[in-house]
Amino acid sequence: MNNVLNEEDKKGGRPYPIWLIRCFQSVLDDCDLNDMELQGYRYTWERGHGKDQWIEVKLDRALASSSFLQVFIEAKLSNLEVSTSDHSPLLLKPVSIPMMTTGRRFKFENAWLRDPMCGEIVKDVWSSNSGKTLKEKIVICSELLMKWGKEITGSFRTRINECKRIMKSVKAKRDAKFDQIISRGVQEVD
Repeated sequence: MNNVLNEEDKKGGRPYPIWLIRCFQSVLDDCDLNDMELQGYRYTWERGHGKDQWIEVKLDRALASSSFLQVFIEAKLSNLEVSTSDHSPLLLKPVSIPMMTTGRRFKFENAWLRDPMCGEIVKDVWSSNSGKTLKEKIVICSELLMKWGKEITGSFRTRINECKRIMKSVKAKRDAKFDQIISRGVQEVD
């Protein structure tokens, strides 16, 4: 954004124009964006390190909506500080509160995206549950996708184990012609 939210975001050089700070704050308020607390060193950009004109500014930040912060209550933003750039890299660790209390966790399988029915299930849940909260829609959607996925794709673990068993049996049965080629190659090297 190349902007600061308050005068404390800048150290060294001329003061930042107060009208720019106020405008930036106003935009963030209008957009319901919150500046996440930065752990570690306060400043993320510098110029003139070790010189009289050394300037440090908090230019890099993570802005989050109120709804994001409600889901990721324990999210942490850290300044990694070490960089070859004049900007410090930031690390955002989103930690969400559990959305489902069932014993089984929902896992979305990327293979489902190849089946048009997956998209239809999601669209149907969103359109037919307009009075529900986002959390409720996600729970309903995940339950339907989990049931559908099990019926359509079967147990991936079972299929993977079967493939591993076949590969292992094939690996153990080397072809006699293959053995001849390998032994000729070894003889040529000797």
